[in-house]
Amino acid sequence: MWHESASSHASCLIPHASLNILRAVFPTIAPHAQRLLVFARVPELGRVKTRLAASIGADKALAVYQAMLRELLGGIGLSTPETEVEVMWAPTENANGDVLRRAFGERSLSMQTGATLGDRLAMAFSERFFFLRTQKIIAIGVDDPRLRRDIIDHAFGLLDSVEWVVGPAADGGYYLVGCRAAAFNTAIFTGVEWGTSSVLGTTMARIREWESTVAVLPQRYDIDVLEDLQRFMKEHADDEVSQVAAGLLAPRS
Repeated sequence: MWHESASSHASCLIPHASLNILRAVFPTIAPHAQRLLVFARVPELGRVKTRLAASIGADKALAVYQAMLRELLGGIGLSTPETEVEVMWAPTENANGDVLRRAFGERSLSMQTGATLGDRLAMAFSERFFFLRTQKIIAIGVDDPRLRRDIIDHAFGLLDSVEWVVGPAADGGYYLVGCRAAAFNTAIFTGVEWGTSSVLGTTMARIREWESTVAVLPQRYDIDVLEDLQRFMKEHADDEVSQVAAGLLAPRS
């Protein structure tokens, strides 16, 4: 215990001074109330857009993916005091600081962990809810490059009045999923047949089983195969992704 006697007053100043120095060097930063998790792959030949690559080749699929990634990241923007934008990158031997920064910019970065997509989603949500004290989390991928920040902010706003928010994709999956901390259950991501048309149905059935409240966003579609890309090019001809794809797919004379 510190005493306020004259003989000990000088020594009393030492811990206070040290504390002030620590506060200056290591300021306390309040955790973000909201986190947007962007699940993405590092752009690598043969590792991205493999279903699209089956139709147009791995080189062109990589170029399309790079354009999709640029457009998505530009559309969702950077972190704010309320919302942290964090890129969750899939493990790869070629990843290093320079590679990750070129791909994802100056955003917060974390490596995905887990054997399946469900494992990786469950781990990401759990760590941020329980260790970082995040209040609301939304996860998205890169398959819908026109997913903008206003849609994300609207989804976060919905979580003020419901426990879950889901954005259904036309292929039976979802382009967005999120929840409040108190509602989170890792079971939402287990036993799901990822990559099939049953993903959305399984997810909604779990939420109904728990009698949780949920908001469903308008349906959108992913760019997974050539037909999706061609549809996107017709609907968004001035888009960067469309322009890149048009140059790649144009007949060669």
